[in-house]
Order: sequence, then C-alpha cells, then structure tokens
Amino acid sequence: MATTRILSTGLLANERPNVIDPYNNGQGTVLYNHNITEVDVVVDEMGGVSITDDPKTATGKMYRYDSLRVEYPTTADNIFSTLLSAKFPTNTERKLVNEYQSAMLGLMPETAKKPYEDFLRDRLSIREMVDSDCKTLNIPMDL
Repeated sequence: MATTRILSTGLLANERPNVIDPYNNGQGTVLYNHNITEVDVVVDEMGGVSITDDPKTATGKMYRYDSLRVEYPTTADNIFSTLLSAKFPTNTERKLVNEYQSAMLGLMPETAKKPYEDFLRDRLSIREMVDSDCKTLNIPMDL
C-alpha cells in the first residue's frame, strides 16, 4: 500500500467501499474511493492477507481500491484536480512539459516525448473515471 498525504493506494476491504464516503469532519470533506476491484486473497494463520493471482490457492475475496481525501466542494472538477495533483505534483508535470518541448525542438531525443504523452493519456483516463463516477452519483461538474 502506498500513501501520500491525501491519497492511499492498494487498500483492502472485506466489503465493497462506497465511491463517495463522507469523512465526517464537519467541513464537507469526502473520501473518493476509486479503482475498486475484487481480488482473490490468501489469509494465513496469523491473519495476514496477501493477494494471489491463483484462484486455486485463494481462501477468500476482498476489494482492493485507492482512496483520495477531497476537501469541500464535492464536484467532479474538484475531485479531478485533487487526484491529479496527488498523483502528479506540479513540478513533475512542468519537468515533463519542458522535456517534451526540448524534444520537439530537437534538443533532446524523440524518446523524451513519451513520458509527457503517457502523462496526458493518464490524465484523460483519470478525467473519464471521475466524470463517470460523478455522473452515476449525480455529483455536479462544478459549482
């Protein structure tokens, strides 16, 4: 499991988590649970849990997911921008853009374009996921 200040990845739960879960701090904060998948697990004698790719060795099923703390307001735009900044700090994006532009000008090899192109693809995928979840849950795009 990886954790940043507001994003935790690879969490496990016995029951499917709600996509939007109130944080109950009195400030309108929610948890945006995403990338929810059911996985096969092996539980050892001591209660330790490990994920397995072999269904024959599995002793149960759990849900693996990522959870993002989102401050008020709960809108698609706010969830998206919070998740994007948690996954890609501003300085990382700037570095990728600079390297891409340098490659466009011939100052760096063509391969320097790929990381920024991958970032843009990931950004579009994140936007589609957030928009789809928010549409399903009747969460507005913005205020």
